[in-house]
Amino acid sequence: MSTIYTNPIIPGFAPDPSVVFVDNTFFLVNSSFHVFPGLPIYASKDLQAWTQIEGNAFNRKSQIDLSNATTDSFPIGPNKNLVAALGLFAPTIRWHNGVFYIICTNAVRPEGGEFRTDNFIISTRDIWANEWSDPIWFVLDGIDPSLFFDDVTGKVYVQGSYRDGDIGAQKCSIRQFEIDITSGKKLSETRPLWGYELAATAEGIGDIEGPHLYKKDGYYYLLAADGGTFETHKSVIARSRDIWGPFEVYKNNPVLTAAGTNEYVQNVGHADLFQDGAGAWWAVALGVRNETGGRSPIGRETFLIPVEWPVGEWPVFGRAKLQFERAAVSSQPGKKELLLSTKRVDDVYLRDANLDDYEFSDQEKSIKITPSARGLSATHGTTTFIGKRQRFSNSIATTTLCVPTEPHVKTGLSLFKENFRHVDICYDTTTHKITLEACLKLKGEPKVVAEVAVAAQIVQMKISSSAESYEFFTRAETSEEWVLLGSIDALDMTACDFTGTLLGIFAVTAAPPRQVAGTVRFENFVVS
Repeated sequence: MSTIYTNPIIPGFAPDPSVVFVDNTFFLVNSSFHVFPGLPIYASKDLQAWTQIEGNAFNRKSQIDLSNATTDSFPIGPNKNLVAALGLFAPTIRWHNGVFYIICTNAVRPEGGEFRTDNFIISTRDIWANEWSDPIWFVLDGIDPSLFFDDVTGKVYVQGSYRDGDIGAQKCSIRQFEIDITSGKKLSETRPLWGYELAATAEGIGDIEGPHLYKKDGYYYLLAADGGTFETHKSVIARSRDIWGPFEVYKNNPVLTAAGTNEYVQNVGHADLFQDGAGAWWAVALGVRNETGGRSPIGRETFLIPVEWPVGEWPVFGRAKLQFERAAVSSQPGKKELLLSTKRVDDVYLRDANLDDYEFSDQEKSIKITPSARGLSATHGTTTFIGKRQRFSNSIATTTLCVPTEPHVKTGLSLFKENFRHVDICYDTTTHKITLEACLKLKGEPKVVAEVAVAAQIVQMKISSSAESYEFFTRAETSEEWVLLGSIDALDMTACDFTGTLLGIFAVTAAPPRQVAGTVRFENFVVS
């Protein structure tokens, strides 16, 4: 029996996917960069219906410090900039002897300091319990670590992408070492498996990262990403009879790419392979929907790809299509039903959130937030913001603001990409005006697009989006007509970047340090 599979399986700001199949359930984790909670986990029985479980792997502030998850922008070619959000990079999820493991990188640049990568492993025996361990830190001078458990020897290995230079450096190599999974101690020297010279000869540019190791039919297969994560992105593969190599590079690489095509899904790569309960092979990979004029503000998403892998041969990947037909995955009961958590599991905050600044009332459908001194353009530290990922190009975010009376407060509804790019509907308690403020630093300095005087005590705000543009509205609660404050092109939220757009409410204060700001109350904050 066959079925129609629909992509993307995880839409909107869902890059760098990794999957493990345990207890008749598929578990998927994505990178999350500068938002907290970090490393969201999704589950599915059939690879079609996915639910974000109560399982962000980083859900306690004590686990991780994201205060230095800033965003860097620097040139990577003629008239081309990389907008690189730091924080939690590409994770790998694996299961061994009853324990789930996630291995990942926290990329940081402290204020006035140098870029560095802090690599770690976290674990849990019950993925449904939302109780992941504190990190076990280990030394890897690079990014994108992966875990491989060798069932024959009982040894555990880490593969990672080592860079010759900063985050924008393209001379990379995949290296490996044996690790003590309980302490993070290295048990071997670090050896290269796949150098950038080999990657460059495999129709790549030497920017090799995102490694994953698999064992099949007596071979160790090393799958990696190459070409950068944008228009030349691809997945390449090599194999060896020995875990330390030498690795034979597949002559028909890349095994997965959309480069040089006019396909709707572009930038495809950074794949992870896995099997279902019947032994069929699949892959997940990131991709970007190439809307009109190259617009892709919601960022990199997770796509499901069928794979055929004959015995002793190389894997054959399908394409990243919006729909494809394949044999249905049998749905068998597992230990838990896939129910969406009632604890606001899809809410996200920026960097090192102060959770005491947020008060929720589900009965009144309200959120009270305490303004912070740092605004949305701050590069480090805590900003008062709570939002949700924009999952679809056609989206609407609405909220009702109970106008605060404390002076020196700016608050409202924001379309947020990172500290370089955000557009905000603001109510200013000093001027008693609503303004539309556009911070698009890649195009110039922030500016006020529009302003409207407000006399009402309750005002509503709305951001409406399509594949081409975003529109920003306001109205008094007693009014039936929305007032259009302005619009921006979706290209303004599109770049060579890592993250997707967020829609959220915020509050910032310019009050003197000893003056305590009151809370700001929002009702019915909804993103659909």
